[in-house]
Amino acid sequence: MKPYSFSQQDFGAPPPPPPTNYSSTPPPPPPPSGSMGGDKASSRATWALILGIAAWVFCGIFTAIPAWIMGRNEMRDIDAGHAPQSGRTLAQIGMWLGIVNTIIYVLAIIGIGLYFLVIVLILGTSR
Repeated sequence: MKPYSFSQQDFGAPPPPPPTNYSSTPPPPPPPSGSMGGDKASSRATWALILGIAAWVFCGIFTAIPAWIMGRNEMRDIDAGHAPQSGRTLAQIGMWLGIVNTIIYVLAIIGIGLYFLVIVLILGTSR
């Protein structure tokens, strides 16, 4: 049996050209870990969001008010530089979910109270 070697004609295509030498700037270094501008939100901002969502899903006003308070306090800490900036969106969403849910519950309680007041007044005058 005779030895066989691969050549250019066996594959029908020339070999690829060698890589060109080009000069590019290296990528920027990663941000230092543990800084206040890090990419991890604080747990209070996350809890404000969780409580705000829970207020809409099943817990109502029992979690809406704490979401409002926690979100507002976290926003103050972010503005003061005591909490990471990356939690701002979570804290804002949690705070606003709590505010809107609380307003809706208060309006619903007033509406139900007025409904019963009208019923009592109608029943009281019909006798």
